[in-house]
Amino acid sequence: MTNKKRNSEMSGSTLSCGYANFGSRPYYPRRCKDRKSFSTNIESLPDELLFEILLLLSSKDIHNGARLVCKRWYNIIRNPNFVKAHLRNNPSTVGLLIQSYDAPGDPAFVSLRRGKVEVSKLNYNFPQTIWSSCNGLILELDLKTQKGVYILNPEMNFRFDLPRAIPEPDEHLEYCIAYSAASKEYKVVHTSYYTKYYGIPKLRYCAILTVGVDKSWMRVGTQHLSATDRNILTGFPLATEGFIHWTSNERLHTHVLTMNVETEVITENVVPQGYGESFGYYLPMGSCLTLFIELSEFSFEILKMKSETGEWTKLPNVDLEGRRSIIEQFVSECCGSREDEPRYLILEPGGWLDEQVLVLHVSPTRVFVVYNVRTQEINFFKFDYDSGGYTFNVLRKKL
Repeated sequence: MTNKKRNSEMSGSTLSCGYANFGSRPYYPRRCKDRKSFSTNIESLPDELLFEILLLLSSKDIHNGARLVCKRWYNIIRNPNFVKAHLRNNPSTVGLLIQSYDAPGDPAFVSLRRGKVEVSKLNYNFPQTIWSSCNGLILELDLKTQKGVYILNPEMNFRFDLPRAIPEPDEHLEYCIAYSAASKEYKVVHTSYYTKYYGIPKLRYCAILTVGVDKSWMRVGTQHLSATDRNILTGFPLATEGFIHWTSNERLHTHVLTMNVETEVITENVVPQGYGESFGYYLPMGSCLTLFIELSEFSFEILKMKSETGEWTKLPNVDLEGRRSIIEQFVSECCGSREDEPRYLILEPGGWLDEQVLVLHVSPTRVFVVYNVRTQEINFFKFDYDSGGYTFNVLRKKL
């Protein structure tokens, strides 16, 4: 067969063999004589291009692998500009991590996705009690010993031990974690108090620790506070963006104590007159603190305090008395009816999903109500089992 005929037969066909010349040897394409041979190594890339490549990695891959490759990669990843860019490129969702007293190892994560309520599970088994949370970090406490305190990143399955504060007999410890945007540092605050005299708590001290910097707890000054206000520090702390608050849900409470985690100074904020005389719930909402005053089993008056100034403003009331029958019907369908079941239900504020959407627990059941304050729309979800109570913590989770 001539070359001309062979070429004409090849032009209209598709080659299925591995050799392009139909011979016994494989075909290797010729390299142009005027093209220089070169090879590219990732280390030859400029920092700007390596920066963009590392942004494509997940947080887990960065922590477990990329930051350990070499000093150059480590320095790029540690750069605050890289951290900010990675957060922008890797969206997250803010929701509530709800933990049951009776089954702490299986909490639920409740969030909004495109305006709809989603309930999911985290790929981590929580052996301890969730004490506090900030961004994607969780503060865990071993309640059995009151000694072990840990910072957990459930996405990376990474746990960091904090220096232990050994409690004395009859002593109790409270903990909270917050983030200082100015110094870009996480700080943990803990208070110590005892209940020797007729069960009335009395403050021993307040201490703070900068995560990854301090090796021991540093005392926080409380001498400027009145004796009554100092005992407010024995309450359960709540974190907003850059601040930690101590409140009292007892009647006749007149102040909220607020610590700026950057300056580590505690200030006294007065509760509006007339509102400190009723039973209330305090919940964080972004950078603000909200106070719920119970008007009835299904309605609340709400106030909002700016953490920076202590200024209070009034929000629209939450009134679900008109939806009582709908809620009772849903509870009956989900939980059934029992002879020993209470004849009445009570709504307990749990936490904010955003500035408009509130989660409330229908006590004493496993049913929860999600209420949009602006549109007045309600939705429901439920736990798989009953519990004696629940804790609510705001958590930022990667999508």
